[in-house]
Amino acid sequence: MKSFVLQNRVVLLLILFILSNQVFAQSDYEIVQNFKQKFAQLEKSINSAKTFEELNSLVTNIDRFRADYLEHKKLLDKSLYPDNFEKVFDKLNLAFIIRNQDFTIIDILQTENLQLKEQIVVLNKRNTDLINKIQEYEYINRKDSKKIVELKRLVNDLKLSLRKRDEVIISLVDSLMPQLMKDQEKLNSAEGNLVYIEAEKNNLLANVKRSLQDNIIFLEVTALEPDDLKEIKEQQDRFLDFWKNAGTKLIGIYAEKKEKAKEIKEIDSLFVQWKYALEQETWMNIRAEFAYNDVHLLEFTNGEDFTNTLLSFIKDKIKTIGVKSSEESDKSYTLFSDSTWFKIISPKWLPYLIDNNLLLAEQKRKIESKIADWKGRLTPASFDWIYVLVAVIAVAGLGYMNRRRLFKNKQT
Repeated sequence: MKSFVLQNRVVLLLILFILSNQVFAQSDYEIVQNFKQKFAQLEKSINSAKTFEELNSLVTNIDRFRADYLEHKKLLDKSLYPDNFEKVFDKLNLAFIIRNQDFTIIDILQTENLQLKEQIVVLNKRNTDLINKIQEYEYINRKDSKKIVELKRLVNDLKLSLRKRDEVIISLVDSLMPQLMKDQEKLNSAEGNLVYIEAEKNNLLANVKRSLQDNIIFLEVTALEPDDLKEIKEQQDRFLDFWKNAGTKLIGIYAEKKEKAKEIKEIDSLFVQWKYALEQETWMNIRAEFAYNDVHLLEFTNGEDFTNTLLSFIKDKIKTIGVKSSEESDKSYTLFSDSTWFKIISPKWLPYLIDNNLLLAEQKRKIESKIADWKGRLTPASFDWIYVLVAVIAVAGLGYMNRRRLFKNKQT
């Protein structure tokens, strides 16, 4: 009987021992899982903190978390392999430092953005004042040399100011796009929303539109030389490259904001208008060069029109040779060819036209071939009277020689 009771006690103790181990094992498992869960929550809170204050408030939570689980350090060292208790808190500290740096960068960028925004406001006002002044000077007497010098200075100032404002706008966009974002093909939703908020604070789309509009007005109110147009073309290419790169991401961000879709379309349209305005400024100035020398041509807006207009003009002038006086025909040729084409258009404008694909080398050859034809037809017509006089003298001379020969023959 005692033996039976003893056996039962042993069995009961074994059962209690096994159950006890299972309870402890289950408790260890729960400790590890709870630790991992709290770590994940803290890490997420650090990375999603919106402000310095929110981030700093997590320091107390991290310290409490460490204190709560310090007594289970040995258990966690074994269970977290290849990490351990200390490495986990190193990860939290590193995440905290990185997020803290993010806020530091954002704070700096916001300060820079404010400065850039202020610069844009100042440049916008300055550009408007310069444009108004230039328009006023365009109506002055062109013989007033002092006013002409002042006009040239204003035009140069405006050109530089417009370029500066474009550069500031590009810098503003760069400041909205941290390098990490630039290297990605597409911004994620959170990054895109942050850029959108900052862009709206700085009136980004409005400033891009204003810049393009002012650049177009600048071309409309000024008469520029090829070197000026070359600088503007380079500026235009840089600004367009910016819009194709960073601007593409901005378009993606704003595409989700339906009320902004119209502004994006307006900006794309303004880039097209600016390119067209630059081309038309070129053709208008070339036409003005001819008009200055009293050569009045029909309007042309591209290389083909330009070539056909000049060929047609020369053809009409060739038809008048012999109809108009030689002096008038010579003058028409001289004004067109010597005073305008070879003196101004060919050396000053043709390199710019050809370099920017506004005129083909073959079209230039056609025009100059027709000019040579004009000259060839004009020269003999201008000197017909000389050939007639020579012929008359020759005939008269032959008649005189024949009479002398007959007279001598009679005498002999």
